Amino acid sequence: MDRVEGKQYFIVGKIEGINKGANFKNITVLLENEERVNLKTDDYAKNGLYIGKIFQFEVLGIKKNDSNDIILKLINAVPIEEIYDGKKLEDIMTVFYRYAPLSLTDMEKKIEACIKGINNKVLKEITDLIYQKNKNKFFTHPGGTKFHHAYVGGLAYHTLCMLKLTKPIVVAYPYLNADLLNAGIILHDMGKINEMTGVDGEYTTEGQLIGHLVMGAIDIDEAAIILGHQETEEALLLKHMMISHHGQYNFGSPKKPMVGEALMLWYIDSIDSKFTVLGDELMGIEEGEWTAPVAALDKLKFYKSKVKK
Repeated sequence: MDRVEGKQYFIVGKIEGINKGANFKNITVLLENEERVNLKTDDYAKNGLYIGKIFQFEVLGIKKNDSNDIILKLINAVPIEEIYDGKKLEDIMTVFYRYAPLSLTDMEKKIEACIKGINNKVLKEITDLIYQKNKNKFFTHPGGTKFHHAYVGGLAYHTLCMLKLTKPIVVAYPYLNADLLNAGIILHDMGKINEMTGVDGEYTTEGQLIGHLVMGAIDIDEAAIILGHQETEEALLLKHMMISHHGQYNFGSPKKPMVGEALMLWYIDSIDSKFTVLGDELMGIEEGEWTAPVAALDKLKFYKSKVKK
């Protein structure tokens, strides 16, 4: 990009690196044309800047001390999901990241239809309030940083795949409450939005100290109070589902599942996270070959069969 002293620029890019020392703070940004630029800043923390996150940067060309070189001074940075939505947001994200198999708009329609389909008033209102609060980031956030759904839209895609699994399950086991199970699925990983900074990102301080299971329960508690549902059994069960959906203490659950819907949430979550990873590995090899050891599946290797459907 050209650099002119005193000229103001608005550029879109992904943060690849943040360097700081006693007398400097620099941010390395990858632009849409694959060019990398260095931005100077007084305080990157005040703008909530994280590695792996895409921003629209407002910068100013200034002359470097004792030199005719023009450097770029960071004035402001705004996350792109606060500026763009729909197709425009999707187009920008696909430049920098691997993407979910479904479009953001398709996933949005399907998940909102599931929320609309919840019949229980308390469950629907709590779920919708938390969803609306997080909607802008929900459809661009990853489902993880490494092991599963670690791509743009991964969180929403993981949620949608789990919702699809509930339909035959509640037919097979009619004692399960479909409304409670669907609400729990939609909310179970919503805390990841504040637990992780984004694709190629890192865990936040809150994410490391509290974690998305407890963060999700706190969100439900706050929503229930706002809506006047704090004393309901629905709110209590949703909170239990949040803090138990990793199933075992050694997997990070403060509690083990103690109602049928919580137990099923854990199983469905485990199924989708593991089989999505396995599917990705199998897509990368030919029939009759073996995958490399899969970290998310106890480092086992899997054979891709030649049996035809």
